[in-house]
Amino acid sequence: MTDELYFKYQPRYYHGEISSYEALLRSHIDNFNVEAFVYSIKCSASFDLNIILKVLQDRKSLHICDDVSISLNISIASLLDEKFMHQCLEIFEDEKNITLELTNHDQTDDFNGLQKSILLLKNKGVKFALDDYGKGYLNTDNFLYLDVDYIKLDRKLIRNINTNYITYSVLKAKYDHIINVLGKVVIIEGIETFEQFNLVKEFGDMYYQGFYFSKPIAITEIRQINTIDLPKADVKKQFSLKLDEAIFDLNRSQNPQNIQQAIDNIKEIDKYNIIGLTPNIFDLHSERQRINQNYREIIKNKTRSHFLLAASLVCGSDGAVVIRDKDGNVIFNNQHFIDYIGLDLVDMPIDEACEKVTDYRTCLNIDNELLLSDSCFMMSDEVIETKNGSELVHTYRQKVSHFDQNFIICSVYEAVDTIIVDELTTCYQKNYLSSNYMSQHKILVFIDLDGFKEINDRFGHYIGDEVLRDFSVTIKEMLRDEDVIVRFGGDEFVILLNSHVIKNVHQRIEQLRQKIEGYFGEKERLLSFSYGVASLQDGVELALKKADIAMYKEKSQRKR
Repeated sequence: MTDELYFKYQPRYYHGEISSYEALLRSHIDNFNVEAFVYSIKCSASFDLNIILKVLQDRKSLHICDDVSISLNISIASLLDEKFMHQCLEIFEDEKNITLELTNHDQTDDFNGLQKSILLLKNKGVKFALDDYGKGYLNTDNFLYLDVDYIKLDRKLIRNINTNYITYSVLKAKYDHIINVLGKVVIIEGIETFEQFNLVKEFGDMYYQGFYFSKPIAITEIRQINTIDLPKADVKKQFSLKLDEAIFDLNRSQNPQNIQQAIDNIKEIDKYNIIGLTPNIFDLHSERQRINQNYREIIKNKTRSHFLLAASLVCGSDGAVVIRDKDGNVIFNNQHFIDYIGLDLVDMPIDEACEKVTDYRTCLNIDNELLLSDSCFMMSDEVIETKNGSELVHTYRQKVSHFDQNFIICSVYEAVDTIIVDELTTCYQKNYLSSNYMSQHKILVFIDLDGFKEINDRFGHYIGDEVLRDFSVTIKEMLRDEDVIVRFGGDEFVILLNSHVIKNVHQRIEQLRQKIEGYFGEKERLLSFSYGVASLQDGVELALKKADIAMYKEKSQRKR
């Protein structure tokens, strides 16, 4: 029967680029139900082993062979078969770039055995995905906690999300739980319309596949995949999951010794005492009751608008916000801070942070002054080292206490009255985008150079810098006096125009691109750019996001 079976391969995407292919079983027999046939197989291990060998044989027919990443389905019960495991360990000693997608979740509940087999194969480089999550298997939620790399959401979860809010909410809740609690990567399959893709892509990082992007293709149609920076699953358990498990252990403890051990475990996990532990060792049952009450309050507040507003105010602040404990360890920095400094300092050792950030030790000393003083507030002007160089900033510090622990909330604001010019390109630096001068512009164009990386890699950074300088000077000569160009970072630029008609802007930028290509072509340099255009009507941040998305889409189209 297996001789009548063959494979088609459906491309899987990440950020608009093909990242891998999924092997889909097909039959030469008309009206043959492949899924029903697979479910009817009694010896899944033997069948799955044949499937693996057939897929690898298909891949060997390609001249690019192991460079192609392929995923394929196997029954979860096959991992408990000794012969299957023995042969797989031999096969994957040499074969790489394979992901095994686990199906038929109801066929076993031997989680310890499955976990052992998964870890053995992962040591050989095999990756794992839990397939068909949401399909209706009774055991599926239990398998979420296996050491798999990806969770693949079943196509029925996405079917009606563009017409039914409840369906959309269920999908989003599952995505958030997998990403933020379990720390795993999501694969969404079955995307068939633009509306569906437009909704799910705003969730965050994920892989996606479906007829909207590509139908399954023959093995002969598979092409070389460009190297892509893929999302990585968090190897650490998320804090919320650890704390929830610790509360579970506390509540199932019976005798005082076990209760105290569970409380000590919570203390080790919750190093900032968010749960509000006290040194009450005389009435452990009351302490347990109080811990549970605090935990319920935390969970309840997480869903209240006041809590969401407070979190949004900190995360979305115009200032670069960083929170440090009394020892100087960074426990939070918002995205604005990360973008501004060029580093995420959370959990970074203090000595390492001081090496990477000039004058960071001075910031910690000022923190310490406030901690030791009777005051709760301090304001200062400081010069700090950002990814764009040394800049003058206004800094505001607030001392706050939580269960007898002191923390410093530090907000950093650029001195926007001073517009800084980039030394290399003589363009304005990024802080121009947050200045009062932005009110005179109507349209934003986000530009990313094409071909610059190849020039930089081939001829070195010195020539690369010369090309950047030449590009900046040349394009400024092509712009009008009232137009402004900002170096956003690296080989990315932003052009600001006062035009009201986006169609006219597209025509102008197309002409600019032709001139730039011609200018550098005469110098025997293959340099061009991709771009995205957006209105500034709804603010700079939204315009940057829209223009960046449009630029990325155009760059992908130009590559193809």
